[in-house]
This record gives sequence, structure tokens and C-alpha cells, in this order.
Amino acid sequence: MTTMRELHENAGNPDLKSWRLIKLVTLTEASLLVSGINPYHYSGLADYNFLNELNNRKPTNWEHAHIMLRALLEAICTHEIKSPMIRILDEQYNNGYEYTDEQAKIGIEDMERIVFTKTKIHRDELSKWLKKYGYLDTPQQTVINNKNAMPQQAEPINHIEVLSLPQPTYTTPLLEIVDAVIDRFWSGYKPDENMVFEKQLEIERWIKENYPDIANPYIAKAIDRICRHPTAKLGGNKKIK
Repeated sequence: MTTMRELHENAGNPDLKSWRLIKLVTLTEASLLVSGINPYHYSGLADYNFLNELNNRKPTNWEHAHIMLRALLEAICTHEIKSPMIRILDEQYNNGYEYTDEQAKIGIEDMERIVFTKTKIHRDELSKWLKKYGYLDTPQQTVINNKNAMPQQAEPINHIEVLSLPQPTYTTPLLEIVDAVIDRFWSGYKPDENMVFEKQLEIERWIKENYPDIANPYIAKAIDRICRHPTAKLGGNKKIK
């Protein structure tokens, strides 16, 4: 199995350290990061345009990015990787209609309908999945030749530096909802630019629709209060002056 270290070395060890700050990544971003390709160069593209750009540019490891994307889609559909936000394209309408669906309703038959440029996974979920399939290098063990010999430590592999993935952090299902709400409603919120923020009831409704097995009305209300920007706690869906 090819490791991420080998993929990144093959791509010239690009500087992807800034991506460690992002907790939720799209399936396209994940496939590119694993393959040593900077997702910034492919941002803002729809599914079809993304695949065209990748095929036309043919960056190093581009074929692997294709395979990784398909593997991630399968992992989402088989629930091997948890996703807090799955976007589905319903093509029964003329121009297509996108909506967010909960993972419990997703099966392998939905694989072709998943919008992979918008469906997101948590970085910890990605790390666990990559480790399961041998993409992450494991530290070499200490070697002891005899009783009197000093332990000989094998040269460590500094894989964290090249993976651009954070080390797993503690999380719970409720914390995953918090991350999803922040990413969807507040990550791009800038009160100084008179942006309109979402109403409390709308965010609570979104939480209950996407996490019906976890979020009751009390939990949804609490999560909204925790995530809501301080300047947006003045009430209403209005512009902040």
C-alpha cells in the first residue's frame, strides 16, 4: 500500500501545513490532500468541472486522487466514514436540485448522487480511515539487542509534518454537531461587513433535520447558543451595523 508520505514525496513535499487548521474538509479536498495536491488550486468548482480540471492539469498523483475520491464516496455510502453534511443532487428537476440529507438514509445506491465537492467529513474521521488502510506510517519500535545494550531507537519518521492532517482529538457526537453548525452557518460570518445571519429557529431546525437521532429541541437550542456569534445574539435575522 502506498503511504501518504510516499505520495507527498512523489509530489515534491508541497507545503500544505495551513490545511491543518480546517477541521471539516470536502471529499475533493480530502482526496487532493492525501495525494499531495493543494486543494486551493481547485476551489469553487462543481463536481463535473473539478474532474475536468484534474484530468486536464494532470498534477503529480492525479490518478491516485481519482481513486481516493471514489474510495471516500464508497466509505460514506457504507457508513465506514461518518459525515456531518452530505449533499445530494436530485436530477428529476430541470437544473437539478441539491439538498442536505442525513447519513442514516444514504446507501451505496446513492453514490452517484452525492455532491463530492460539498459533502464534508471531519479530519479525525479521515485520519482513522487512512490509518485503517495503511496510509499513515507507524512509528518504528525500539530495538534491544541484549540485556546490557542500550536501547537503539530507530530513526523516527516525521510523518505528521508531511501529512498535513491533525493528530486525532477528543470528540463526541454532540461536538461533531457543533463543528458542523459552525462550518455551515458561522465560518464565513463577518459582522463588520453587515452580513445577514441565520435565525435561531432555522439553525435549530437544520440541526434536528440532520441529526434526528441525537438532537432533541433542548440540545438544538443549546448548540445554537454555543455556536452563535456574540454580535448575532442580539436577536432576529437582521443586518449588524
